[in-house]
Amino acid sequence: MSEPGSPMSSTLGRLLLALDGTLVTLVEAPDGLDRPVASMALLDDDDLRLGVGRAARGADLALLVGVGADPVISWLATLGSRPPVAILVKSPTTRLVRRAAAAGVAVVAVDPHARWERIYNLIGRVLEQARAGSAESMASGTAGDLFALAQAVADRTGGLVSIEDSDSHVLAYSTSDEHADELRRLSILGREGPPEMLDWLRQWGVFGALRAATDVVSVAQRDDLGLRPRLAVGIREPGGQAYLGTLWLQQTDADPAPDSAEVITGAAAVAARIIAQSVSMPSVHGEQVQRLLGFRGEDVDVTYLAQALNIPADGPVVVVGLAPSEHDGNGGRRPDPGEQNLPALTLHASAFRPDSVTAAVGGRVYVLFPRTGGGPATVRWARATVAAAERQFGLRIRAVVAEGAGVIDAARLRGEVDRVIDAALHEGALIDQVTTVEQSRTPVLLGEIVGLLTANPDLIDPRVAELGDYDTAHGTELVSSVRAYLDAFGDVRAAATGLHIHPNTLRYRLRRAHELTGLDLGDQATRLVVALALRI
Repeated sequence: MSEPGSPMSSTLGRLLLALDGTLVTLVEAPDGLDRPVASMALLDDDDLRLGVGRAARGADLALLVGVGADPVISWLATLGSRPPVAILVKSPTTRLVRRAAAAGVAVVAVDPHARWERIYNLIGRVLEQARAGSAESMASGTAGDLFALAQAVADRTGGLVSIEDSDSHVLAYSTSDEHADELRRLSILGREGPPEMLDWLRQWGVFGALRAATDVVSVAQRDDLGLRPRLAVGIREPGGQAYLGTLWLQQTDADPAPDSAEVITGAAAVAARIIAQSVSMPSVHGEQVQRLLGFRGEDVDVTYLAQALNIPADGPVVVVGLAPSEHDGNGGRRPDPGEQNLPALTLHASAFRPDSVTAAVGGRVYVLFPRTGGGPATVRWARATVAAAERQFGLRIRAVVAEGAGVIDAARLRGEVDRVIDAALHEGALIDQVTTVEQSRTPVLLGEIVGLLTANPDLIDPRVAELGDYDTAHGTELVSSVRAYLDAFGDVRAAATGLHIHPNTLRYRLRRAHELTGLDLGDQATRLVVALALRI
């Protein structure tokens, strides 16, 4: 464990200062605020009930989502001499606080209206900055801390500062006080501001002006909306015009400093460097995980990377891939939630194995569990994670589990996971939402064959397309009839039952298909070629 103040860890006090009273309130800290904090795990009721949470004894912070006091008290009793530094929970009871304090665990109350993904993202950012040694001066233009920048601007101008990305998600903010208005409070909590307030900002042209111009935008006070006056300036890519976000300065009861517009303009330039670096340059930790998983070339020094990531190089290993489900069940394509949301799905990884490592690449998240065999436990964890993603974040994802003999297999396992996820694009109905590589061999191969045919249309029997064209022109159902017949392995009665038609009707349609195209469905080779073509 890193010592307090070391570049590899933050402290509980620094973390609480960053999160601010808008989000959290310290209830009890029996061992003080200088204890180092370097890792976290999120646990829900299922984790504690199924015993998954026992593995979270290595995490310094435990974020307890929707868990009652009694399960938490029972869980703490199982952790022995290695409880977390602190637990974060909404509406902690007096009994829970007392039991936690007796175990030396700090209790932090989370605002009931706060979104857990907001808490997770902010804590992750603070810990990542600590690991990167972000105490360096922001004036250097290299490492930077957006929280420190926001607080420095607030101290200089006398206002309340928040920094948002291009999608209006809060990245950092200064310490709040009683002068924070509803828009600021809800933005920090991760909740959308009142619709009438946002509508007014759009109608007044604030959002459009921030994206279109480099000037400071002034927003007037609206007493009826509870909106205090504020200044705002767009954050733009260094040396370019790409819009990266917004720096807001909310006025308090006192007038802001006369040169506040100049101060926030300069601060926006500093914020642009920090944001651009964080977008274009993954953390050292993230880059190392990507290298271990084979994303940065085939030359992988497994021994060095395992040592750098503090994971054992020997023993069985499991790689789990998490990706958006590509279809909504009605033939429509689901929107990709993107890498900003998918990393939140790895919260449960540290509960299952504190020494797990993760990487987010191209909208997918990969979790590596060292010294972990496959079997039911890993699949249960994957199912719990998939369920939690939909329950907590509204994301429908799929999970693929691959197991190998050691970390040396990590890149190969990741490749096999990607093969299954890619195959789901073509054969999603044949691949379970949570599956293993071994269970998916057949649909993976079938999906890749269909993918090759799609990329080489000259290999597709043109007579199948002729049937489709005939159906479109005459309102017939020959293609669906042929497909049902093939899916039923030539059993006319079974296929007719599935189509809700008489067997003689199906026989007529099959004869008609033969008359129009010459397809002989009694020939084994023809049936194979047609069945593959119908999957495209």
